[in-house]
Amino acid sequence: MILTAHNISKVYQDSHRTITVLDGADLEVKKGELISITGQSGCGKSTLLHILGLLDDSDSGTISIEGMQVNSRHPDAPFIRNSKIGFVFQFHYLVEDLTAAENVALPLLIAGKNIAAAQEEAREILSRLGLQDRVSHFPNQLSGGEQQRVALARALANKPSIVLADEPTGNLDPANSLEVWKLMRQLNEELGQTFVVVTHDRELAKLADKSYELSLGKLTLL
Repeated sequence: MILTAHNISKVYQDSHRTITVLDGADLEVKKGELISITGQSGCGKSTLLHILGLLDDSDSGTISIEGMQVNSRHPDAPFIRNSKIGFVFQFHYLVEDLTAAENVALPLLIAGKNIAAAQEEAREILSRLGLQDRVSHFPNQLSGGEQQRVALARALANKPSIVLADEPTGNLDPANSLEVWKLMRQLNEELGQTFVVVTHDRELAKLADKSYELSLGKLTLL
């Protein structure tokens, strides 16, 4: 298994209320799978993804990545996040003052690659995603769909074991949403890239190998 989550629970205290967001959620992801997670707004999908990505801690339960039990406080968590996990969010979070290639090169530079090598790899990834004519463009010169493809390229830069995508098409129109999903499916099939995708779109979720629903704090296979 690339990723295993067992008995994940998360509770928030809001004023005088206790809100249970996750209540014993379990998930197993095999290498090369594309998994989708759906559920009503506010049900805890993003919270779950942040815990899986070591950006947040659960109150109970365990997370294992490639057989290693980890959490956000683990000494190697920063290294694992940069080398083994790729992140794509609803908002692309591109650095506006950097070109597409420079944005994609950032994780490679953090990992210690020299600038020339990082830039070359970034251009190769962008070309694979059909953005070979946009490598020198800044984010404000790109369409919404192109910006999200750059964000996807950045997530793939360090050849991560798994990509976690949190509503990656939530800000896009239906045509661009389908395009991004088709790209993820293509990368999954051609490169064997593993994906866990949180989405509100149940129709697009059907493009995954397995689709789960998060309800009442638990994951159910659809």
